[in-house]
Amino acid sequence: MSGEVLERNLEHLRAEFAHAETPDLPKHVRLRNAVLSAIRKGHFRPGDQLPPEQELSRAVGVSLGTVQRALTRLAADRALTREHGRGTFIARSELPVEELWQFRFVERLGEAPLPVSVEFVDRRLLRGPGPWADALGPDEKGYWELTRKLTVNGDFRCLSRLYARLGRFPKIMKLPQSKMTGNLKRVLADEFDVPTLSLDQFILPCVLDDDVCASLQIDRGSSGMVVNAIGRSIGQEIITFQSLFVPAGGYFLEISPSGNRAPGGRHERRSN
Repeated sequence: MSGEVLERNLEHLRAEFAHAETPDLPKHVRLRNAVLSAIRKGHFRPGDQLPPEQELSRAVGVSLGTVQRALTRLAADRALTREHGRGTFIARSELPVEELWQFRFVERLGEAPLPVSVEFVDRRLLRGPGPWADALGPDEKGYWELTRKLTVNGDFRCLSRLYARLGRFPKIMKLPQSKMTGNLKRVLADEFDVPTLSLDQFILPCVLDDDVCASLQIDRGSSGMVVNAIGRSIGQEIITFQSLFVPAGGYFLEISPSGNRAPGGRHERRSN
């Protein structure tokens, strides 16, 4: 790390620590929050190296033990990786972004995933309550909703709705439509330097809503399931909320653990 880069990084962290100072919070918590804030503002990208602990201690004006405690907590949160003899780095995803394409369908257990094509339907700005707001938290600028159809193996359709906070991704409504038909996690990583490091997924068997049935051109009142997925980034920040509406059908949906959160078991569930 060059002297110029080191000083610039230290200045970013000094400024964030000064802004984050709250009398009722311990210094190691304030330093942790300052590092996370610097990451979210784009001052550090995944894979970037943090300044050495002693330099950070002097720049911020806290003890070396306080720095080590803050960085240890950030490493436990999977926001940082610490490599002996090399230093401390902003975390990268432990899986290729393709592995975070969480909706994989197979015809038989153990077989390779079936091909999936994606069709753009709509994107719009939402204001007000909803499950997306419950998951993502409040945002005075509103929420971005992207609706797409997924066609599995050329003959089975699902509907996807993905949400993100507009205040977190202010330019997302201006991205070209061509970017909206691929892996959105790659778009967030490439365009905003916000990697998806893990996914939490929840399944609810249900009768599909009328508007979903109409969009998928299936009978009103059809049964199926909703798969809700919460995407997390550095420091366990929740960045996306996604609902996949899956009608009853003949394919298995593979639900796999992914990313930097503690993995659980693998489950296969048939949509019938």
